[in-house]
Amino acid sequence: MTEFVQQKIASKETGVNQEHSLTVGTSAGLVWFTASQQWMELEGHSITAIAPSLNGLWAVVDGKSVWHRDSEGEWQVVAPSIQDLQLNCIQPLSGKVLVGTSNTHLFWIVDGGIEFIQSFDTAQGRDEWYTPWGGLPDVRSMAGGQSGELYANVHVGGILRSQDRGRSWQPTIDLHWDVHQVITVPDRPGVVLAATAEGLATSTDRGDTWSLDRANLHSTYSRAVAICGETVLISTSSGPSGAKAAIYRRSLDRAGTFEKCDRGLPQWFSHNIDTGSLVALKDRTVFGTSKGQIFLSEDAGLTWKQFASDLPPIHCLNFS
Repeated sequence: MTEFVQQKIASKETGVNQEHSLTVGTSAGLVWFTASQQWMELEGHSITAIAPSLNGLWAVVDGKSVWHRDSEGEWQVVAPSIQDLQLNCIQPLSGKVLVGTSNTHLFWIVDGGIEFIQSFDTAQGRDEWYTPWGGLPDVRSMAGGQSGELYANVHVGGILRSQDRGRSWQPTIDLHWDVHQVITVPDRPGVVLAATAEGLATSTDRGDTWSLDRANLHSTYSRAVAICGETVLISTSSGPSGAKAAIYRRSLDRAGTFEKCDRGLPQWFSHNIDTGSLVALKDRTVFGTSKGQIFLSEDAGLTWKQFASDLPPIHCLNFS
């Protein structure tokens, strides 16, 4: 593993510049990179989702429980194994934490307790949700908008939106587009992006309407999306098996201009660059692979270099 280049950001709480670290969830623990050191925590556990917040870091551990790391670096289990559900994604929000699960459920972690969101279980269109292989659909990813709206990506069932903090949910997108990740865009109220099996889906009106962009992609099948300044990055491949996987980039405001990222990268990757494995902060972006590699770009995906290798298979990354 190589040294992580230092990144300074302004703390929202104190205004003091603090070192920004990269956290990497792997099949064998959580790896931290800072400007001066690197180390592993939660060794022996599979870390499948991570999310930073103002009061620490949240992680889904072994797909079964939610753990919290405080500012002193201490870990605590805040939600143990729950009804044999697989925990897939996590979204801190205003002192609470939203968790998406298998069998398409959502619950809040509030003051150490669990509150299932019953309105999601009765959402419009739920009877139409499915998986291509015939199993039960999952909540695969989530995002929060600047006006307080919430987005939950059902696989396969589209993207549901709540505009009242989870009390009610409405469908927003063609569920057959097979959404794999939904994100919102900082400083762009109303803009929502989704990586789908049909290409990049974009909404500029909080999900009321959507458009697809697949121009110049070698395949429309996309698993991950990130926003890096004014640049959109997505991962694509030939399909669920992940063959011929690659990263593409384009300007946020210029549909139809995708270009393949190849400067410093292999021509193709043999496995999908998956949901949660492509993240960005300002002009810096990283992605991880199932072979334990991390690639870094400091110019919004124009050029890349291998930043780390020989890690366990990578499930997720985040700046924290």
